[in-house]
Amino acid sequence: MQTCAGFLLTLVSIHLVPHVVALASWPGAFGMLAIGPLLGCVAMFRLRQRPQALRLAGGRR
Repeated sequence: MQTCAGFLLTLVSIHLVPHVVALASWPGAFGMLAIGPLLGCVAMFRLRQRPQALRLAGGRR
């Protein structure tokens, strides 16, 4: 389910790029595409702060 959601999100963002370029040019399109990786980094950082993550990683951070 998670893989399907990822592919769907990718498909939607690829189809939105031409519309965003028409409205906000290429810097706007790249800014839109940068939101996903930025949110992924924030989510991974927050996950790393949880005590369960330390147990799952065998005590390594």
